[in-house]
Amino acid sequence: MATPYTYSNSSVFNELFKPILEFYPQSARQYDCPKLTDLDFLEMGVMRCLSDSQTGRDFLQRHADNGRKEVSVDHFFTSLKSERRLANVRSINHFLSAPVAKACPDPLKDISELSNFEIYAGDGHYHQAACHDKKQPTAKGTMRSVPVGHFFMLNMRTHYLRHLAFAHHENAPWRKGEHDMHALKRAEIDDLRDHAPKGRQVIIVWDKAGIDFRFWQNAKQRHGLYFISREKSNMELEVLGNKPIDSNDLRNCGVIADQLVGTASGTLLRRVIYVDPVSGEEYSFLTTEMNLPPGVIALLYKHRWDIEKVFDELKTKLVEKKAWASSPTGKTMQAVFLCITHNLMMLIEAKIAAHENLSDTAEPERRRKRKEILEKAGKANYVATAIQRLTQRTLKFIRWLRNFAYQDVSWHHAVARLTRIYQVFS
Repeated sequence: MATPYTYSNSSVFNELFKPILEFYPQSARQYDCPKLTDLDFLEMGVMRCLSDSQTGRDFLQRHADNGRKEVSVDHFFTSLKSERRLANVRSINHFLSAPVAKACPDPLKDISELSNFEIYAGDGHYHQAACHDKKQPTAKGTMRSVPVGHFFMLNMRTHYLRHLAFAHHENAPWRKGEHDMHALKRAEIDDLRDHAPKGRQVIIVWDKAGIDFRFWQNAKQRHGLYFISREKSNMELEVLGNKPIDSNDLRNCGVIADQLVGTASGTLLRRVIYVDPVSGEEYSFLTTEMNLPPGVIALLYKHRWDIEKVFDELKTKLVEKKAWASSPTGKTMQAVFLCITHNLMMLIEAKIAAHENLSDTAEPERRRKRKEILEKAGKANYVATAIQRLTQRTLKFIRWLRNFAYQDVSWHHAVARLTRIYQVFS
């Protein structure tokens, strides 16, 4: 007989955790552990991410002191090393993609040329090593703790976050981490495409570290997988032709060149050169996609920055600056739990906006004023202003979640308090 999950007394946590309870019966690698059920473990992982505890011991005591599952330090850290539990946690995060897509508005839906594309921003993210991680020799012969790195992908339509890969250090422990292209190459193509159905095209927007022309050309030809990135200053690309720029399409404002360029290895690429109206800085973008309006290429790269804002949410607002465990599995478990927590926060925030007609208007108002200033200065072109969305959860909202996730109060009372927080602290 399965060990029953004990619901929290907190209406706020139960609302936050509801999607996990819904999808758990469909998740992979389930097992009824009497000491720590999968659902209890999932709860502890999410609460550890929300908590501002600096150590695992601190969190476990606080969690138990607040009336939740009491688990020994050894058992919790043993669970973090479980490959089976990691598969289960990954499965849960995968299921969260559908409700996030349904609940969160798509800022790209009105761009008809993107209708057959899934679009992702990707990057690596690093934090401090765990307390008990072994120090590694540096290139200078000294010893140091090696930063822990992961590669993530953010759906640019929905802001759904997923973990792509744990950064390896075996071949060069003195470096900050694994090179982005090495991680991309060892990932399965289906993972890079996020298992998009056949016939659906995928664009990955990555920074300069993600450039490998042959890899992306092959990905385009065989798998319908395209890339957009920045051109490195030392690249020697030959201009093979110029594509006409439709000046009647206001989305192309700021684009000064749309070129076909070739590499020394014979790869054909597209280069879009764009001048930012605010800073006057010139940007050169490279892509294997040949047909989208050049202003749309510039827009997508501009909003690659969204993933950097999410990393700030994880490190600064959720205070996740250090690895929980020493094993690669434990480190990966933490990264996937951070994805789950981000996605759950998106869902509960969207629910509050839809059903309680409540949202934090401070940041949208600041964005509106910035846009107004640009318009008055004649600098509000399409790329600069087309997408106006929150790129991360506010600290006010996260504090509210953190504070009410253990409190035995009604949903009505908790929402009333959030309303007051938005009024007083905006």
